[in-house]
Amino acid sequence: MVARGDLGIECPLEELPVIQRRAVKTCFHHGRPVIIATHMLESMIGSPMPTRAEITDVANAVYERADCFMLSGETAVGRYPFEGVAVLDKITRRIERETPADFVPPAHLQGDKLRLLQSAVQFANQLQGSALLTFTRQGFMATNLAAMRPAFAPIFAFTHSVETLRQLRLLRATEPFLISLASEPNETIERAIAILRRDGRIQPGDRMVIRTPTRSYTSNYG
Repeated sequence: MVARGDLGIECPLEELPVIQRRAVKTCFHHGRPVIIATHMLESMIGSPMPTRAEITDVANAVYERADCFMLSGETAVGRYPFEGVAVLDKITRRIERETPADFVPPAHLQGDKLRLLQSAVQFANQLQGSALLTFTRQGFMATNLAAMRPAFAPIFAFTHSVETLRQLRLLRATEPFLISLASEPNETIERAIAILRRDGRIQPGDRMVIRTPTRSYTSNYG
């Protein structure tokens, strides 16, 4: 977590953005999720609209490819908590459409399993409009897929663990779902597709890159 409030007290002000960017890049290098926190929309504690500087600050954090942002006073004691979250969501969604696809994969990618995950992301990057579907017990699969920053595809991560589901909510472009994992992988996949269809996340004809603990493949839903 890059907590700029505390960081601003401990370092010269002009060093703060440099340290923030360095911290984010270090997290990427090791494949760790990173949160940008505090003073994102500080003026919205008392105002229904953010300042132009705050809008740019949020945009820059999106360009840096942070996993998520945290509001503090805006939602804890602010007069416009719902508006603050809505503004943050609106800005991030717009800037994400401008984010280039030239992301350098993390340096920790070693071993066959991680290389298979990387190939799944590369394949999804070539299929615009596709989604990544994965299953995870402790978060390994989804965490590493998110660390590779898919350019276009959202990550639908299914887990049987409530604790893991909560942790997955921090990951960039990742939407977790709770599911009971069947002994037969195809049955679990069918359950997951039914949940995505029920929630309106996929439509007939949508393409998905499916990565299970034992294999990966692509499928046209419907």
